[in-house]
Amino acid sequence: MAKKYEKSSGWIVYRKNGNKIEVLLLKWLNAKNQVVYVIPKWHIEDWEVAKDTAVREISEEAWFLTKDLEVIKFITKLNYTFTAWYLENNPVIDKDVYLFLVKYNWTEAPVVQKAERFVWYEWFTLEDIKKIKVMFDLQTIIWRNKTYFI
Repeated sequence: MAKKYEKSSGWIVYRKNGNKIEVLLLKWLNAKNQVVYVIPKWHIEDWEVAKDTAVREISEEAWFLTKDLEVIKFITKLNYTFTAWYLENNPVIDKDVYLFLVKYNWTEAPVVQKAERFVWYEWFTLEDIKKIKVMFDLQTIIWRNKTYFI
């Protein structure tokens, strides 16, 4: 079985809506044709650092202007391994994801990229996000960093 290493950058995007803090999750159509909630992430290009990839991908995947995005902090590096059944030879992929907290300082709605299998988006309050199933333990990551949601 083939093995492959991938490096990605992802983000937790949040905004202030009145006195509430809301986190953006995208609805994505996975390889099993199921709609799941995801935090956006993408491959880090050879010429990029993880922080630059995070900002570039937010702009590309949600059509937010980079001037409206403020990187608050690097949160953590996640690592997971999975079998990519959807690829030829079903490689085992060892993946690192560098995760950033990013504040959205505007009110325009995201525009999801259907070509990337994103089907919609939702903003969740910190309380509501506890009830959402997401690939990572997003709830714990958010609660450990909630003092940075400024």
